[in-house]
Order: sequence, then structure tokens, then C-alpha cells
Amino acid sequence: MDLFWEKVLGLRISKKLVEVCNNSGFNILYFNSIGQEIRSVYRSEETLCNLIECTPAAKQLCDRWIKKLIADAKESRRPLIEKCPVGLSALMVPIFNHDDCLGYVTAAGVIDHLLDEKETHDLKAHLSSLDIEIDEYERKLQGVPVITPGKLEVFKGLLETMVEEMVSYQRGITKEELSTPYLERQKRFDFSSIIGRSPKLLKIFEILEKIIHSDSTVLLLGESGTGKELIARVIHYNSPRKDNAFLAENCSAFSENLLESELFGHEKGAFTGASAQKKGLFELADGGTFLLDEIGDTSPALQTKLLRVLQDGVFKRVGGTKFMHVDVRIIAATNKDLKKMVETGTFREDLYYRLNEINIHIPSLQDRSEDIPLLCNYFLTKFCTERNIPIKQLSEETLEYFLNYSWPGNVRELQNEIKRATLLAGFDAVITTKLISTNIIEEVEKKVYLKKPRSSGTLKSAVETVERDIIREGLERTNWNKSKLARELGISRKNLILKVVKYGLEKGDGALLHG
Repeated sequence: MDLFWEKVLGLRISKKLVEVCNNSGFNILYFNSIGQEIRSVYRSEETLCNLIECTPAAKQLCDRWIKKLIADAKESRRPLIEKCPVGLSALMVPIFNHDDCLGYVTAAGVIDHLLDEKETHDLKAHLSSLDIEIDEYERKLQGVPVITPGKLEVFKGLLETMVEEMVSYQRGITKEELSTPYLERQKRFDFSSIIGRSPKLLKIFEILEKIIHSDSTVLLLGESGTGKELIARVIHYNSPRKDNAFLAENCSAFSENLLESELFGHEKGAFTGASAQKKGLFELADGGTFLLDEIGDTSPALQTKLLRVLQDGVFKRVGGTKFMHVDVRIIAATNKDLKKMVETGTFREDLYYRLNEINIHIPSLQDRSEDIPLLCNYFLTKFCTERNIPIKQLSEETLEYFLNYSWPGNVRELQNEIKRATLLAGFDAVITTKLISTNIIEEVEKKVYLKKPRSSGTLKSAVETVERDIIREGLERTNWNKSKLARELGISRKNLILKVVKYGLEKGDGALLHG
């Protein structure tokens, strides 16, 4: 798999998009820059697309169509909404980093309207000519949702957002950062760029004011998504090194050998594929600041080399014999307990103490929940302004869910959730709970349920109440797809239908709407 795809498919927004699209019946496909499909865990095996591709004639037809779609998307550099040779709708978004095409993201396998009798007859005739099993196609077609043209536009927006995040991630460690005018960078990374006024955050501001003018090594501790890189950038752009480079590298994104080459560079011929000399990030960051993110994931051998740079400012390129000298301020970040790793022998004690000159713990979003309304307003304003649409608001109920959710992905998860909900809201001015992720709804409602005082009644009635709530939530989430929900619940479709009737949960039933 391409290194680019190996990195970006692990991004939280990539996984979130797949979850949203799969729930809506789309099949997510990825293609590299030359049009080869990137096979990944995200490709569902239970879709119409996979049934069609089992037939050689149909597979050949689809492959030719995909190649044409890729060519059109590359030439236009714009997202496309097209129909495949068997009548299914598909979205394709090209991924461009300036003039460099990195690949394509596709969501396929839905229909944009209910087929009438003539369309169904013509489609069957076409499928028969391709040797596709008609009965199996019809069975699967029943489970394919209708995604209207308006909703297709919304999903196109979701794909574009994912692509923006991919490109942003790809550019993260390039020298493009160096060409940004200083005043613009300083404005983006002054203290006001850290959103929040909770006591724990104000304490961090006090520490930052004391350390920004020094060259001390800083260790940032905190869960993923808490904003450790933002803090590192604030330190750099307010320090005497502000006119020089700020670079960041995620140490968990590479294998050990690749990471060593990224950090220290390599000489020509140092290993297979090293066709030219390459400068490492330490050299590129000379005179500036280097953030080593997820430093707890480095190997003992690499830790030894990092200690040498910290102590003496020297290192060798991979395959080199000459020591290089650099003047770099190191900021390290991790979501792991380095002290415990030292005790277990998985992290060098001398490196730990060298990194730990100044220690800043970034609180989780759950530990500063009073900042959530401020962050929500900031992200809503940002995303709506970027798309030149009226600024949306969260309903009171939605904000209440956000305040009671644990946010394991912290600020990054909240940002992605607001971005997704903003897109799904379309032209609506208010973001309701119907637009937020099911995992948020489920966690908060489970908490509320557990906190409810237990009323009197038999064990049977209590069990039935829980069962009714689970089925009701599942029906709403699956858009009343009883076959899908029955599989999720591990019961037969017939048994589920009996329970739906028993609890009065048919679609449009008053019990479902008000119960």
C-alpha cells in the first residue's frame, strides 16, 4: 500500500466517513494516483458492487467505467456524481496536493430513485446479458437505500471534507509552512488560537508565558486529540525561533527504519531505493523547533540516537559517516505514561529525564467540559464561513448531548463531529440530535438510563422496557431495515417483526414517535 494511504486511512475522519457512508448503503473505494484500487478493511463484501464484480463480463465493464471516471475526475479536478453501467449512483473525489494527484476517494452502490416497471425490466435484461444472477441482484437491491440528488450533494461534501483533511495531513511536515508570512503565522498561533477559558487551560497559559522565551525541552502529555501540536506551535511562534522552521513528525506513522530516515536523512545507496541523498527533518528544522509526536512509540535503538541529538546536537544520516550538527529546540508529545514505560524498561530513563525538563499535561475535553460550548461556536463559525453559508447553531438538546459525552477523541473528535453535522444539516439553520453520531446518542442515553431511579414492577416488565428501547433506537438508526437490525441483534427477522408489533413500533406509530 502507498505510504500516503497507509497514513491517511488511519485518520479518525477517514474512519468516521466510512461509518457514515456504510450506514447509508455506500461502498467506500480508494484508488491510488494511477487508478489502482487500494484494498482496505473498509470495503464491504455485502454490497451490490461486489455481486456485480463476481461476473467477469460485468467486472470488465465496471473497470472500464472506473478508468473513464478517474480520467474525467483528474482532468476536471472536481468531484463527480455519475451512474455506473448497471444504474447505481457513485461519487468520486480526486485528491490533489497542488498539481500532484495523490489518488481518488469513491462512494458507490446506491440508487437515486425507485425504479419503475420499465426501468426494472430494462435493467434485468442488461444484467442477464452480463451473466449476473438476477434473483440475488433483486434480493440485494431491496436493501439498497434511495439517496436523493440533494442527499448525494451532502455526501459529496463529506467526501470533499475527508479529502481536505488528507491533503492537510500530507502537507503537515513540508516546507510549505516556511513560506507562510510571519505575521500570518503569528496571528494563527498566538494564545487566542487556543479556544477555552477553563481553570486548567488558564494554568497552561501561565506556564507557556514563562517558558516560550527559553530553549528548554518541553514534554507535552495528554490523550490523543487534546491539542498537543497546537500548544507546540504556540510555543514556537511566540519564541525567539519564530522566524525559523517549525516541523512535526508523528513517530507512530512509520516503521523504525523509515522513521530513522525521515528524522536523520540518508546517504545515496544507504539502502534499496535510496537513489539520492536526502536531508532529514532535524536538518530542515535547524534553528527552529521540532515536535516529536507520539515519542512513546519509538524503539530503544532510535531512543539512543534521539538522546545523542538532545545532549550534543549531533547525528549521522543513515548510511553516513559524518556527524551533522544542528541547533533545534525539541518538543516531545505522547499519550502514553512514559514514567511507567521507564519502570518496565521500554523507554530509556536518561531520555525521559532529558525530555522532561518542562512538563505540561494537556487536559482531556471531558476534564474541561465548560469549554465545549466555546469550541462548538468556534467550529460552527469556522466551517460555515469557509463554505460561505449562514452560521448554524446547535439545538439545546444537541449541546446537552455534547456536554454529557466522554469525547475519547477529545477536541479533534468534537471538531470532526461539528464539521460532519454542519454538512449533513444542509440548509437547516439548527443542528438537531438527528444529525449527530449514533455513538454519542447511545453513550449519553445509556448514562441517563443508568442514572434513572428504578421504578417498581416485575423483572419481566423491566426487561421489556429495555428491549423496547433497544429495538426503537435500532429501527431509527437503520431506517426501519428490519433484516439489517435482526442481524445486528442476533435474532430472526420474524422474531423481530413480532416484537415490533408487540411494542407498537411500526414506522409512523404514535408509540414510536412519543413513547
